[in-house]
Amino acid sequence: MTKRRITFLLVLAMLLAMVALPAAAQSWPDPGTGSTYTELVNKTADAATAQLTYYDTSGGVHQGPQRTIPGNGSIAIDPDSVQLPQNFVGAGVVSSNQPLASVVATKWTGGPGDGFQSALYSGVSAGSNKICFPSLFKATPIVSSFAVQNTGTAPADIKITYFKRDGTNEGQYTDSIPAGAQHTYDLRNPGTGVPNFATGWDGSAIVEVTNGQTVAGVGVINQNGRSSAYNAADCSGASGPTTLVVPSHYRVFTESGGVKHWILLSALNIQNLESSAANVTIEYIPRNPANASKTVHITIPANSSAGLNTRGGYNGDNTYFDDLGGSWDGTVKITSDKAAVATVITQWFRGTGPEAGYYAAANTSSSATKFFMPNVRRVVDGSDWKEFSAVLIQNIGTSATNVTTKYYDRNGTLVYTHNESIAAGAGVGYNTKAGTGGTAALGSNFEGHAVIESDGQPLAVVLNSISRTPGFATGTTNGISE
Repeated sequence: MTKRRITFLLVLAMLLAMVALPAAAQSWPDPGTGSTYTELVNKTADAATAQLTYYDTSGGVHQGPQRTIPGNGSIAIDPDSVQLPQNFVGAGVVSSNQPLASVVATKWTGGPGDGFQSALYSGVSAGSNKICFPSLFKATPIVSSFAVQNTGTAPADIKITYFKRDGTNEGQYTDSIPAGAQHTYDLRNPGTGVPNFATGWDGSAIVEVTNGQTVAGVGVINQNGRSSAYNAADCSGASGPTTLVVPSHYRVFTESGGVKHWILLSALNIQNLESSAANVTIEYIPRNPANASKTVHITIPANSSAGLNTRGGYNGDNTYFDDLGGSWDGTVKITSDKAAVATVITQWFRGTGPEAGYYAAANTSSSATKFFMPNVRRVVDGSDWKEFSAVLIQNIGTSATNVTTKYYDRNGTLVYTHNESIAAGAGVGYNTKAGTGGTAALGSNFEGHAVIESDGQPLAVVLNSISRTPGFATGTTNGISE
């Protein structure tokens, strides 16, 4: 049988959740103690045998468990079952006789707020010789790290180039990563692969492999009260005009006495990958035609990045998005005359602080019409919601398309099917708590995944995940194409 692999990075997370990051004493954001949970979905109707193998940062191999996944089913792997030593930090590979999709959740406990945070990213099936991180920060309220995993078969020699948001080249740094292993680059700690940035720095990074191997990567952002993760963009060979799409964007608040009380907001970090300035058009398209639309034109200097925030505005103008009002949600289209990638940030607010999720904007050059979305949940006890999800789907094609969304439980049973026609460029969202898209049919104790397929036009798919066990935490990630 041919083996298929999914690589996933266990980023700044201890699989057995016994070590806290030493951040609080340095006035850096401290997320608490991290544990990593993995969801694996069998893409086929035949039972799959999945073998987990883990690699420490030196490339040492740690054999993990072997699991059977029912046809069309899924499993959740918790830290207590992975057979790893306490305080393990590393990377993993799942080998299977059937193709799989995966989502990785890092859950943090003991941090600020109500002491519970989480972050999501999606497993990848192959690496690249060049990956990009559009959203990196080093400031006292927010700090980033990023992990790079060697997905090749021999040591990977890499070159990391950092750019300040204004385009300043902050230098190149080199490292060598053993086969299968990952190295983490924590912007708090200057050293191998990390410059001594001044506090207040924000920008981006490009990682290139110089000896023929391949890598994958995940960015991690910790901010007081929240933790987020996003998949690095594959920017190998990127050049020329680029169109990116964003399936979810928000600007929602209530107002009393002239004071805004924010509920949802979104932001974009757009990275220009070329050595000359990029002319970029950004279109904000409402789901409700009665709401305002907005088109803006900006220039992003060579090799730099730009941030647009529906609350904080653009270039210091915090009134920049006031014309969208306070009950706006929709999609965004980014058109650049140079190669570009972008991350999308959504921030929620709760009683003890904010929560956020990051994901990668989709490139319209994609032709994927079928996606798998692990980690879908609808768990409620009476009126006490434990876990719920929102599957966000955008038609990135040029004409209307019929989209079928199928929900499977852990055992591979098809629980519910929904059909909807989506206009070109439009997006829809199915929230399992609200029951939109018919998802109330999933019942009160659903755990599983969704399969989303169009009848011809390409799609972009994103998951929002909300957990209230043991506290309140959120995460977002991209769907996995077939």
